[in-house]
Amino acid sequence: MANWSKLHAFLGFFPEVQPADQLLPHRQKVIYTTISLFIFLAASQLPLYGIQLQSDTRPDPLYWGRLFFASNSNTIFTLGIGPILLSEIMMQILVASKSINVDSNAPEAHTFMNRAQKLIGMLITILGAVTYVLDRAAVGKFGTGNAVLILLQIFLSGIVVIYLDDVLKKGYGLLSSISLFTATNICGNVLWKAFSPMVFIYHEHGAEFEGAVPAWVHLLITRTDKLSATREAFYRQNLPNVINLLATCLFVLIAIFFQGLSILLPVRKHDIPGLQVNCLIKISNIFHGPIILHRLLVLNLYVISKLLYMKYGGNKLVNLLGTWNGSNHFEQSFPVGGIVYYLTATPTLADLHRNPFHTFIYVIFVLGACALLSEFWLRVCASSKRFRDRLIVLNEEQSVMLAQPDSIPWNEFGSHVVKAARFGGFCLGALIILGDLISVLGSGSGIMLAVTALYPYFEGRAGEVGAFGF
Repeated sequence: MANWSKLHAFLGFFPEVQPADQLLPHRQKVIYTTISLFIFLAASQLPLYGIQLQSDTRPDPLYWGRLFFASNSNTIFTLGIGPILLSEIMMQILVASKSINVDSNAPEAHTFMNRAQKLIGMLITILGAVTYVLDRAAVGKFGTGNAVLILLQIFLSGIVVIYLDDVLKKGYGLLSSISLFTATNICGNVLWKAFSPMVFIYHEHGAEFEGAVPAWVHLLITRTDKLSATREAFYRQNLPNVINLLATCLFVLIAIFFQGLSILLPVRKHDIPGLQVNCLIKISNIFHGPIILHRLLVLNLYVISKLLYMKYGGNKLVNLLGTWNGSNHFEQSFPVGGIVYYLTATPTLADLHRNPFHTFIYVIFVLGACALLSEFWLRVCASSKRFRDRLIVLNEEQSVMLAQPDSIPWNEFGSHVVKAARFGGFCLGALIILGDLISVLGSGSGIMLAVTALYPYFEGRAGEVGAFGF
């Protein structure tokens, strides 16, 4: 800790939200959470001053990550929760790798880690703001003054997100900001695709509502053949359909069921002969981290491949990583070859028979990545007593028998917990694959992330933990 005394002194200047002195009433937590959510939603729709949206035709490299970062392009929350999400991941990796030598269970070390995480979040915000301005060529296009204003807007909005997160994690909110904002963004996306009143004009079908339910109602009203109208509403390909909506509802129920996934592990204490404790390992409690890490891995591969292909499309190595359709707009672009193509889910179930090799590679990648990332995240979080207490559950009688909460050392569980984490990651990967193959609204990983974020609230423990269980 002495090696970090200078940094500790510098971090002491950072404002800190004081934890709640006592457990706040539920109504007061609802008020704090609602105000935080309102600020987030309002800022997500507030456009950046200095950007002319009508003339902004630059591709959006973060398009595939907008849903998970809870961000909206060209608004003051352009970066969304990206800075606090990445800073939390980086901070835990630094502690787990002993790059920062602190006892994460000590109160003063916890304060140090919180402030260091804020510093990392601010640095990521500055980097993101500068990258955004340079990508939009703001200095040459709008002048230095507007470029500085854009930087300030993005930086100040990042500070707001960081301290909203601090407020919600210090006992004033129902959920952490990462869980709250991400789940809200994903649920909002699903509801929009289900009930959107926007109308699209297609040469083949004419005017169609974007939302699956309004489209079904519109077709029933305007078509004389009700059976044909219902069939089209259920199976249309160009926009969300009713089958997608029903599949999403079914998938949510399956995801909720798997939140109770656990393994009973008998553990013997060597210093107490004959004592055996059955520990319940709640595998679902590590789902959140692997989902985020899996999406970040895929997102980085997509963005790197797309940007390289736009600039060096004729290069063989670039084409090996991925070839893309002709559109330069990320929202209209998809891989048609290369490695990233095989890491993408097949569009429909019918494609399983047309290209079984593609499906096989995709399934192996998702299952393997989720299993390995679950093990990795378990090892990263193992130093946190709070995480261990959530992962391994003892009933009241067992706790009395053991006399001390930590009387069974973490290493007593050995490879059993690691195997359980791999199994949990395997199950998580299977659920993500299922969601993608049945084309749920919001993607399989998106729905899993929303359910994993909201489920702790209904178990009554969301206020005790952050997004990753710390």
